[in-house]
Amino acid sequence: MIKDVCSAAASMLGRPDEAEELLSDNCGEDLAKEYLRLYKLVISEISEEYRRGEDVSAAATSLNEREAEFYGISGRVLAYGIAAERALTEGLDVAETWDTRYKSSLAMCARRPVRIKARRFL
Repeated sequence: MIKDVCSAAASMLGRPDEAEELLSDNCGEDLAKEYLRLYKLVISEISEEYRRGEDVSAAATSLNEREAEFYGISGRVLAYGIAAERALTEGLDVAETWDTRYKSSLAMCARRPVRIKARRFL
C-alpha cells in the first residue's frame, strides 16, 4: 500500500517518472527514503490528531492500515497529504492547492474534523 500511495502522490504532482520509479523494483534509495519520510510524517500527524484525548501511550504514533480504514482515511487521502508535504518542502506553486485538498478530505473522514497545525519554513 505504501508504494501505491507514494506513487499516486508523485503522479498528482505531475511527476510520472518518479511515480513509475517508486513502483519499480529498481527504485532509487534517495527517492524512496524521501517519500517514506513524507508518508511517516503524514501518518503521524493524522494519528496524533485522531488519538488526542484518548488514553493511548505517546509511543503509539502510527496508524495501521485497519485503523485508517476504520476512520475512513483512504490511500487517496494519504496521497493528498504526501503531495502537499512534498510541494511544501520544495516550495512548489501548487502547495496550497494540495494542502487544501488534503485538509478538506480529512475533514470528510468518519470522525470529528481534523485540524492540522500550520508549518513555517525558514
